[in-house]
Amino acid sequence: MSGNSNYTNLISSTLDKFMKEKITSSVIGNNALLKALQNKGKIVHENGGKTFIENIAYSSNSTVQWQDPTDLLDTTPQEEFTTAVFSQKFISGTDQISEKELLQNAGESRIFNLLEGKRQVLLDSIKNQLGSALFGDGTASGGKTIGGLQLLIADDPTTGTVGGIDRAGSGNTFWRNQVYDFSTSASGNASATNIQAGMNSLYLSCQVQEGAYPDLILADTNYFSFFENSLQQIQRITNTGEGKLGFEQLAYKSSAVVYDPNCPSNHMYFINTDYVKFQHLNNPLFTKGDTQRPVNQLYFITPIYLYGNLTISSARVHGVAKN
Repeated sequence: MSGNSNYTNLISSTLDKFMKEKITSSVIGNNALLKALQNKGKIVHENGGKTFIENIAYSSNSTVQWQDPTDLLDTTPQEEFTTAVFSQKFISGTDQISEKELLQNAGESRIFNLLEGKRQVLLDSIKNQLGSALFGDGTASGGKTIGGLQLLIADDPTTGTVGGIDRAGSGNTFWRNQVYDFSTSASGNASATNIQAGMNSLYLSCQVQEGAYPDLILADTNYFSFFENSLQQIQRITNTGEGKLGFEQLAYKSSAVVYDPNCPSNHMYFINTDYVKFQHLNNPLFTKGDTQRPVNQLYFITPIYLYGNLTISSARVHGVAKN
């Protein structure tokens, strides 16, 4: 039993170090959206609660008016805000190592190399799962995944429910994102010839709130290639680490344009990161559970998990270009 206890302490302590040094920084650093949100302070730790809440400004204050000094002030009660409610989603993985593997890798350096290799596989799996979900519509895994960009910045923003608000409702037009459909434009489907014209149109549509404009554009292979090919060589301003994201990127107006392999085919998302958060309950982002050996298995297992979701506080400042 003492040997098992030593193994448990070793696995737990080295995993503590691995998580502190690698997991959160690597998961965020591997994803342009999460990195941009981190730079804006938009990866937010929430202290408890059963849901994530966003307060939504959906109308203006109608009491603002020009008047003579002797005119009565307008004191009509105002209801400018509503609330969007987002579910808390759960992603987990387990760090596993068998007693046989530990015995076969006796010696400190061998064990550390074994643990490092297994944890890199776990880390890559977490990055892949989360990276894919950030572009999803929240229906994968039986609806257990986070609500990603296909939900929040939808191809058809007149349907569906986001944060408990029905976008189809006639009074909920404030909760609809912008769309530019190349297939219905005069120039046809997207190409290197017309990509910038479509981007220009969508960029302007997203500026419905004064001073608000997209600062991050995420594109699939096709749209990123169209945009890159549309630029003259002297215009291809790239950034490979000294800028705000740390990804190789192109510049479009005030936005970084980044290729993401998880982006749906023939899509380009225009995102205003001032109105997006990744909210989470864990602090830090990922939590490590206790290392245990099941009574009926010769394995040491440590769970790693996250409660979180992607949320928005405005829909109309974001947009999607598509075919």
